Amino acid sequence: MANETLKRFFEMKKAKSGPAIDWQARKDAWVQAIEDLYSKIEGEYLAGPKSENLVEIRERQRTIIDQYVDRYTVRELVLLVGDEEVCFVPKGMNIVGASGRIDLVGDMGEKTIVLQPENGWGIVEARTPELKIVPLDEDSLLAALKEVMR
Repeated sequence: MANETLKRFFEMKKAKSGPAIDWQARKDAWVQAIEDLYSKIEGEYLAGPKSENLVEIRERQRTIIDQYVDRYTVRELVLLVGDEEVCFVPKGMNIVGASGRIDLVGDMGEKTIVLQPENGWGIVEARTPELKIVPLDEDSLLAALKEVMR
């Protein structure tokens, strides 16, 4: 009798769970979104400063362990400006309220960049009293860099 009750409980839970998530496809989309973001940053936002040798762009490899997927490797984008280093550090794709997170880390702190399912990349401007995310563009990137750099 107890086994039947347990069985019915699991049947009910399984019926409620909905379709299975394709974690590999989700991870592939996340990794591609990172690469697309870096291409935009390098090819558009930093093209001028890079061509004038005001910023040097490097990369490092980072291993991420996200729940439901095997560990995987992505690029960190590193900006060298004089004696300062600013790094775009991917954190993962299983983020509450977003499809992924990258931290912009400099000597003076860090800013959170999130991939929003409907709105694309945005920078978290405030968490309290309520969450405020501004779209990532050249101006918002400049504002974020001013906050994290000396």
